[in-house]
Amino acid sequence: MDTILLLPASELRYRRLFEAARDGILILDPATRQIIDVNPFMEELLGYTREEFLGKELYEIGLLRDEAATRAAFRKLQSTGFIRYDNLPLKTQGGQRVEVEFVSNLYEEGGQQVIQCNIRDITARKKAEAEAKLSEAQHAAELERLVSLRTAELRASNAQLETFVYSIAHDLRAPLRSMQGFAQLLVQDHLGDLNLQGRDYANFINTAAQKMDRLLADLLAFSRISQQNIPLAPVPLAIVVQGALADCEAEIYDSQARIESHLPWPTVLAHAPTLRQVLVNLIGNAVKFVATRPPIVRLRAEERPGGIVRIWVEDNGIGIHEEFQERIFQVFQRLHTTSYAGTGIGLAIVQKGVERMGGRAGVVSKPGEGSRFWIELAKARPTGSTPPHGKGSP
Repeated sequence: MDTILLLPASELRYRRLFEAARDGILILDPATRQIIDVNPFMEELLGYTREEFLGKELYEIGLLRDEAATRAAFRKLQSTGFIRYDNLPLKTQGGQRVEVEFVSNLYEEGGQQVIQCNIRDITARKKAEAEAKLSEAQHAAELERLVSLRTAELRASNAQLETFVYSIAHDLRAPLRSMQGFAQLLVQDHLGDLNLQGRDYANFINTAAQKMDRLLADLLAFSRISQQNIPLAPVPLAIVVQGALADCEAEIYDSQARIESHLPWPTVLAHAPTLRQVLVNLIGNAVKFVATRPPIVRLRAEERPGGIVRIWVEDNGIGIHEEFQERIFQVFQRLHTTSYAGTGIGLAIVQKGVERMGGRAGVVSKPGEGSRFWIELAKARPTGSTPPHGKGSP
């Protein structure tokens, strides 16, 4: 607040300001700490008469806690020439609580030291601030409630959608296999009755049915990995890597790939079947997306700060442009729709599986220089430690 300055050259002007001010003003004697003058607003604020103010110390009208507090305030005032309290509680003569802002200055007037105290009523402001804070807290609580409600609804909707996808994919595979089987029988048992065009049509049906069956199988895998309970436990990477390579044995043989597995393999906190599926998908991609040279796939792990293990699956394949490196982890996103077989779900399964195990997935790649896919999982704690909770629910 602005301090009202005394104007020795114009006593009348000062008295008018003093008496018209809408802040309380007290004039004190520095030697005795007693009130020697008070303006009308101060009388109105606290309900005391002028005579009841005069000769009193500040603590006697409730402005400071007690005489000791008054003495301490005066010592500070004598030292610095200024004191301020932003929030002093007061009581009027009638017992009503008033919040005030208090500023006191020590100055000279006519060769003598004088103390002027300005007291501003901030009760209404404090009440408005409290109401605003309460309203803000209520608004925040309501927003939090709505977010929680929407999150629960979204989770329920996602769960229903994933269950629907699972049901559709599962139920479609049976008639699809019938189509595939009858197309094969048609070619095998009635080859003589079909002309070349008829045999081509039957083969087209068979090929399309096989492709659709692979797509539905991947959809089922994605749905399962999204919905199933995934309890986390210490998993030795060496065992999982060995199992994933065994699952990819046919692809490795057909592509004449060279696999390099580099020790050591630490133990991670994971869900062994899910981790195995993730590695199978990454290894399968590594031996598939090559140009003319035989694939070389390098598997290794490194420990990173914060108790994290990063597992690398590196290849010498065709590579991926940086602009597509996030997109390839989305469902049905394929960069090479004709040159290489695939459903566009394999890397989505990788990312979903790693997320369900509390980890992350990514890739480092340049076109023509191969790709280095990585997944990060927590390193397993020593035996006897309490493991953290996994993401067992979708």
